[in-house]
Amino acid sequence: MNIADRGCLVALTAAALLVVAGSTMAGTAPPGTQVVKYDAQGESEYQQMWANIYGPLELNAGGTRSVTKFGTTVSAAPFHVGADYSVFDHLKYLGISTQSFEVPETGSLEFSANITAQTPGTQDGRIIVGCYGPPGSYLNVGDPCDKPFEQTLLPGQQAGVVLNMINFETGQLFDWFIAGDTAFALIERLPTVVTASPGTPLDLAYTQIIKTAKIKPGKTAKVAIRYTRGPHESYVEYFLNGQVFTRVDNVGIPLDKQGMSYTGYAPSTGDGEPLKDRLNSFVIGHGLFSLLDAFPYQHPAAPELSVSIPLSERLFGQGAIGTWDSFRVTRKTK
Repeated sequence: MNIADRGCLVALTAAALLVVAGSTMAGTAPPGTQVVKYDAQGESEYQQMWANIYGPLELNAGGTRSVTKFGTTVSAAPFHVGADYSVFDHLKYLGISTQSFEVPETGSLEFSANITAQTPGTQDGRIIVGCYGPPGSYLNVGDPCDKPFEQTLLPGQQAGVVLNMINFETGQLFDWFIAGDTAFALIERLPTVVTASPGTPLDLAYTQIIKTAKIKPGKTAKVAIRYTRGPHESYVEYFLNGQVFTRVDNVGIPLDKQGMSYTGYAPSTGDGEPLKDRLNSFVIGHGLFSLLDAFPYQHPAAPELSVSIPLSERLFGQGAIGTWDSFRVTRKTK
């Protein structure tokens, strides 16, 4: 089963579930508000609540996972899994909630968690090199290269501990990346060739880092992502330690097409489209990631933008150890 098929399977399975083990509704929420506590107390409960739809990945290569009532810890330090193909290098570990959560027609859906991150081996200002060409074409740094590629990476792109808000039907994602002493918020819509989401050609896809910030190393970061929609609005807010960190309106339209400032990773290849009427549910994701590929990730519709990066540049001794606890889902109807 490939990455797209697995994504569709989980989306369909999760959409059919109403309650799973470990999910409880808070009884003190105000009218119109529902709060779900989504914490596993041990390994067996974790396996009911979370699916590794793309495989164990780093867990098969020496990584570890520990689940207690105090949180879930996944360690892969250093990373051993890499690939010079599509987005497969990004995924070091990913757990997807087996429960799907509906978005009110008018209201909001919020995912939140506490994240403690260590990312040993990441480096400020690290530059990776590659070569424009098809996947796997650039085998070794220093080999002849007709059109060289290089990119300076944020620490969180080298290795990040991540919270995801995912709508598989459209390929729309909202993400927090925590890495050592830095954090960034990312928004993206992955194309059909990655997620099998219907009707997402390259000109509707994008991946853009919205904003970065320094955080205290080793200190737990309280992060949240809240999507809100109504008759005349569709926006996402990112919260860091209880404060609004950034906001993006007109979800589905790339930041550069809205005239918004962003880090420069990465310019969009098309105008996107509004997604308000299609973002009807989301699943939670959490994991360990890297993000060092050139968008649009070797997409077949844009071979001139394809970049090959050898494994020696992808895996240079960096890794991540992440702990997540206090997963909460808050649904508010207006």
